[in-house]
Amino acid sequence: MVLLAKMLTIGIVALEPSADILGAGLMQALLARQAGLDLKDERTGVGAGPRACPTRATEEQDCIQFVGVGGPRMAAIGFNSYYSFSALSHMGFVEVIKHLPKLLSARRYLLSQFIQQKIDIFIGIDAPDFNLYLEERLKKKSIKTVHYVSPSVWAWRSGRIHRIKRAVDLLLTLFPFEAQFYKKNAMKVQFVGHPLADEIGFDIDINEARRNLISDKDAKIIALFPGSRSAEINYMARTFLEAASVCYAQDPTLQFIVALPNEEIKQQFLVKCEDLLTHFPVMIQVGDSHSVLAAADVVLVKSGTVTLEALLYKKPMVIAYMASPISFWIARKLINVKYIGLPNLLTDKPLVPEILQEDAKPAVLAQALLAYFKDPQKSVALKEEYQRIHSQLRCNASEMAAKAIFELLAS
Repeated sequence: MVLLAKMLTIGIVALEPSADILGAGLMQALLARQAGLDLKDERTGVGAGPRACPTRATEEQDCIQFVGVGGPRMAAIGFNSYYSFSALSHMGFVEVIKHLPKLLSARRYLLSQFIQQKIDIFIGIDAPDFNLYLEERLKKKSIKTVHYVSPSVWAWRSGRIHRIKRAVDLLLTLFPFEAQFYKKNAMKVQFVGHPLADEIGFDIDINEARRNLISDKDAKIIALFPGSRSAEINYMARTFLEAASVCYAQDPTLQFIVALPNEEIKQQFLVKCEDLLTHFPVMIQVGDSHSVLAAADVVLVKSGTVTLEALLYKKPMVIAYMASPISFWIARKLINVKYIGLPNLLTDKPLVPEILQEDAKPAVLAQALLAYFKDPQKSVALKEEYQRIHSQLRCNASEMAAKAIFELLAS
């Protein structure tokens, strides 16, 4: 274990909720390792355990100061954020272009602050187009750089590997196939596993989850996850709900729960879909997606991290994705992998259905969802595969990442 004799200043940029979760876990693990604590067997909750030192701490203090961009989970542990991370998070090619001046200005400001404060190390969490710029320039200033969450160079824009090698001293990956790819390209890389696999247990009590959501513990539930961003709700919410309506018409015993991240997205969802909500039983749950996943029998999800969460909760799923025609056309030209859903990527086979863009019609989605109820054995086999993947990803990710970062600092 490496113990520091002075205050350490760590720059972190986390621009989205998933990055905020990773950042908070990493901060706790770094602080615990510096304090000589062991979080492997007894994890602390967000805001519990050791906290970052205040921004006005002196260099003689033995502590860690975190600065940059982070979300509420990181803030609860003492992170000093220069920007609201949600203000810098935008989806798709067209959407980013609209906000480009603000993004470029923020990036320049962060770079100047990190150099001025003489940070000891920089950790970019995901957001490669934003963070690689910072990493490349900070490394030229002899500041050590870490990128946490692999850029998807194995899927598209493979030429970025050369820039990543120039910009990053250490790459931390969540999935084993990513580490294998980078090792072939002679990069310093460490597979650390996925924090969600550590957080979510192997056995889920579906009855307990249902007691907190619905009165009928024997109900057949389909959960809908149309997205957490405005653009996703705009393109997917109504189609998801129409698919649920088709399912209900074929099986009136079904119940439906729509999982949404916050009240702002809920209001957008209601504007888009309120006329459909009176046709069949639909419950809207805000801000507790894991309870919804635990309670569901089958889920309809947009592509992204939620597909991994559904896998870890051992739920049969249908993955769908729709975007603006221009964004989707560009992505289809650039992406060179067979699958977009993490269950399929991790097994390199069509483990669960993926239905995209113009193919994602309500009737098609409904048929794929109902197939799980018609063939229960299909769900049993799927859950066995999920269990194997869960075990592979359960590595105490935050602690492994913190250990690798301290080793880099000591090198």
